[in-house]
Amino acid sequence: MIFVSVLFAYRAFLYTGIRKNKLGIYNKYNELFQKKNNTYDVLFLGSSRAEMHFDPKIFDHITGLNSYNMGISGASPKISLALLKTYCSQHQKPKYLIYNLDYFSLQNDTDRLNDFPRYFPYLENKLLRNELQKMDDRFTSFYYNPLHSLPYTQIEFLSASLHGWLNIAGKYDTLMYKGFQTSALNTFNRSDEPHPKYSLISVKNRKYIDSLILFSGANNIRLMLVTSPVYGNGKLNTLNKNQLVNQLKSIASVNHVPYLNYTDSSIYKNPLLFADFFHLNRIGAREFSKSISFAFNNISSGKTLFNK
Repeated sequence: MIFVSVLFAYRAFLYTGIRKNKLGIYNKYNELFQKKNNTYDVLFLGSSRAEMHFDPKIFDHITGLNSYNMGISGASPKISLALLKTYCSQHQKPKYLIYNLDYFSLQNDTDRLNDFPRYFPYLENKLLRNELQKMDDRFTSFYYNPLHSLPYTQIEFLSASLHGWLNIAGKYDTLMYKGFQTSALNTFNRSDEPHPKYSLISVKNRKYIDSLILFSGANNIRLMLVTSPVYGNGKLNTLNKNQLVNQLKSIASVNHVPYLNYTDSSIYKNPLLFADFFHLNRIGAREFSKSISFAFNNISSGKTLFNK
């Protein structure tokens, strides 16, 4: 009993410190899963490509709105939908949602959660816990049983907790602003060069894309679908790019949702704008954020292209 009590106390120490972080990724999780009644006009949603490409500072300056980047590394359509539902359950629903949807990764319908221990300090949020449990049936045990959860909290987790307790920013914490994670380096990393192949939109991912569109419409959230730039205009990723893009265009058209595909843009052929083959660096993200901000203003002024 003493041993178990010590484990619970240590875990409480870890989690409390994590939730005290005022900068970086854990402050982002605090915003999304712990705080209540946030009032953002616009949310950016998607995987790390959303997290690293949409700069709220630039977007807010150009549009005059208040935005937040809700992109999470490795987030599939299912995970993105779960995060959106969790957010809307405890905050004011956004007026607009900009969802970065990558046609070249939609064949992968795994429910795998990147860095899943990051969610542990927020599992008291019942809706979040239930949504995560649907993807990984260990999460209920992670919540109740420190013998199960603590082995996954390595030295980096303890370090982040101590940073929270001591109110000290971590190495990369200052690179994040309103959920937007800028690249630490401006040099182009060619170490993980993709090989083009035929791809598809899996039945499972199509289901969750449709569900996200329906959820947005039911909650009066105006949705925009975007595919942000990739190096090589997408030709390095998929052999049937046009077919996949046309499928997304069709999904958007049927649902009266705008879809903007920036992988065809000649502006983003320059390797100096990229951190790697899939992610813009800070310079590229700045240019793209300007592009999407002006496009948003053009579309929102007409309003007819947004779902009702």
